[in-house]
Amino acid sequence: MLRDWKSSAKLPVKPNWFDWHSWIGVYLGLMLFSICWSGAFAALSSEIDWLLMPESRTATADENFDFSNAFSVVERAYPGAKIELAEAPVNKVSAARFTVKEPDGARLFVYFSPATSEVSGSQSIFTVQRFFREFHEAFFGLYGVGKFLVCLFAIPLFLSMFSALCFFKRWWQRFFQLRLGRTKISLWSNLHKFAGLWSLWFVLLMAFTGVWYLFEEARYKLGDEKFALVDAYPLAVHQLPGPGNKGLEKLPVGELIEIARQARPDMHITTIQPDRAGFFYVIGQSDDVLVRDRANKLFINPASGEIEFNQYAEDLNTYWRWSETADILHFGTFAGIASKVIWFVFGLVLAGLSLSGGWLYVKKQQGKRSVKWPKANFAACVALMVPISVLPIVWVYLHRVGGKVDGEYVMVELPDGVTVFIVSWAIVTLLIELLWVIGICRLSRAKNRKLHLA
Repeated sequence: MLRDWKSSAKLPVKPNWFDWHSWIGVYLGLMLFSICWSGAFAALSSEIDWLLMPESRTATADENFDFSNAFSVVERAYPGAKIELAEAPVNKVSAARFTVKEPDGARLFVYFSPATSEVSGSQSIFTVQRFFREFHEAFFGLYGVGKFLVCLFAIPLFLSMFSALCFFKRWWQRFFQLRLGRTKISLWSNLHKFAGLWSLWFVLLMAFTGVWYLFEEARYKLGDEKFALVDAYPLAVHQLPGPGNKGLEKLPVGELIEIARQARPDMHITTIQPDRAGFFYVIGQSDDVLVRDRANKLFINPASGEIEFNQYAEDLNTYWRWSETADILHFGTFAGIASKVIWFVFGLVLAGLSLSGGWLYVKKQQGKRSVKWPKANFAACVALMVPISVLPIVWVYLHRVGGKVDGEYVMVELPDGVTVFIVSWAIVTLLIELLWVIGICRLSRAKNRKLHLA
């Protein structure tokens, strides 16, 4: 009796963290791969568009972009269309971009070259950037649960990191220790640990911002339905009353822009929305650190030129200030191409960690009589079905943004480069995931065969 008590006293009271880590990798690793893999490309998607679409490229642009002249040129080029959004060039080699809605309902990106003061081309709003943003953020909605599903995976991402630190002894001393090992398994195991250590900061950042998005989505869908502090739409905590200018003639765009610049000389205007619930809406960057453009914004009455609301990022409280920072950190847009490349590389590393962890599990289970984690093949098949189930949603999306002809939606016309890139990426992604599923299923069949023979 005393011996039994002593034996039980020696049992560990803390959980087996390696088991938790491997459980997450086996059952959730393929979904984490889809999210991290698409997120890596989302970080550089705007630059990919720039490479694929010649109309988005231009010669050196003036830092003080002339919105007024650009509006006039685009309006003349598309006389029956409505300009919904105007975006200044993001750098000295990019064209300005206008979102234009045509009479048939189709939306186009119209590119304006500041160097030539001409429209350089147009295309549908479905770009590489839009594809990856929609896929990574919400799997194109995935029948209403997509964003919740993506955001929920911030939790296993964090737990995977935390459990690894709990069983990896003296991990803080191993940042510069890469052992090649004598076998392929030991090599990949050491590379997996080494890459994981150097990705700790990135995992923590992605997990933290992902949990924030989960909270935002839950609050929006299940709570107060608020996504901004002040706006002209009901989604704001404080909704601005309408400007009351219906039927009144609007001031020229040039005058409204000059009013905005006089009201906010500190702000570099990046985006203009001519009609945001009746307001002339202007956003941009000031001297604030790590905020998206809409943290600084102006609502102007387009008939009188009166400033109805003027928001400074520095005046926001902690909650709303952070809400304007999360996107910047999650997608790495705060330092131009340099930070985006870093985010792209570490996004690929996280995707690789998901794959290598799963592969190590498969290899280490070979030769054993029983599988530690049952139904892994079922979990892999479910994970594979997620990107496949997105395909019909993308098909519907492409028709909805293509406009109507004779009352029916038509398929949008995509540039060849955009089509080839998206299709190639989708094929490669499905092949990678299919190979993982095949590996898991083969392992499961081998185990069942051994058990049957035994």
